[in-house]
Amino acid sequence: MSEPPGALPAPAYLGGSEPMTRTPVVGRPAQDRAPVFVPGAESLSPGEIRVSVLGSGDPWIRRSQASGSLLIEVGNPEQDFFFFDLGSGSLANFTSLMLPVEATTKVFLSHLHADHIGDIPGLIGSLAKSGRVDPVEIWGGGSEDPALGLAAFVEHMGKAMAWDTASVRGVRPTTGFAMAGHEIPYDRPETVYDRNGVTISCFPAIHGLSGAVGYTVAYAGLKVVFSGDTRPCKHVVEAATGADLLIHECFQSPAVFARVAGLPLETALQITRLAHTIPEQMGKILDLTRPRMGALWHLDVTPGVDAVFDEINASYRGAVTVTQDLTVFNVTDDAVTARQAKVNDAAPPVHGPSQTTPALDPQPAPPAWWTAALLDL
Repeated sequence: MSEPPGALPAPAYLGGSEPMTRTPVVGRPAQDRAPVFVPGAESLSPGEIRVSVLGSGDPWIRRSQASGSLLIEVGNPEQDFFFFDLGSGSLANFTSLMLPVEATTKVFLSHLHADHIGDIPGLIGSLAKSGRVDPVEIWGGGSEDPALGLAAFVEHMGKAMAWDTASVRGVRPTTGFAMAGHEIPYDRPETVYDRNGVTISCFPAIHGLSGAVGYTVAYAGLKVVFSGDTRPCKHVVEAATGADLLIHECFQSPAVFARVAGLPLETALQITRLAHTIPEQMGKILDLTRPRMGALWHLDVTPGVDAVFDEINASYRGAVTVTQDLTVFNVTDDAVTARQAKVNDAAPPVHGPSQTTPALDPQPAPPAWWTAALLDL
């Protein structure tokens, strides 16, 4: 399938309501879908995967693009969903999707850079206060240095959240503040999750230090692959070959990155060459893997997006979407469809069942100095 010529839709932050692609549908969908995705208006079918981009941006935090995060839902009876990274601003986009707070218990981290973990404290503390009573499980890579692995991160995050947790004793259950870390291999592929018909495998990525990984989500014969941040890497290609949807990080070309970030070109070259994949390389990866739909993630959509497609099309002419916040992919046997979501920016919490029976810890006695300081109003 060739990517047809033509102008790209306007980006969402400028009022656009269409996905940034020239090929929004691959295949022939058996189900009619509205032009935009409206949370709560479409149930997930058995055998379907839905991927919502909660954060599409890079380390520069801004309102137009939250930092990196994906939400992957599957159509099993449990209606499981999974976070993949949780960068700053992504939880606000999650809230707008109107999914149950109680089910926010499964997080897979590609690596521990701040722009991929910035909303973890909110997930642990704020969503526990909003109703989640089950502990959160977090998966992520180990390291040659134990102090840099996922287990150490979870331990120290728990210590950092100690005041938050202690402050609600006797008022809210504290079980939802608990974290269980699952440290996974960073140097070889391995299956790390197998429940309710969903299998998730990790594979090595090359980014910064040992410990960066990508993930494959397999459900009902479908395969979605998420690269995390990485330089071009054979493990990603091996995992992604023949995928239904490949979500791969793609930075702007060094010249564009230098201009937008206000960096010397040599610095931009070093950052992109040592840690990321750029459009010219991305086209070659897509040509090697041939997914039904390729999705570019972690890409600043403000400058030069048309040029990104030009660079990719030099090597690859298949379907490609530049992800924005709240780009939504529906993946089924018959089709892969890309849309933008239309959401309520002030959505209230949505609730569902829990696995843990709520219980309150004993309420501690108030500090003695409060007696004299409190105003009786």
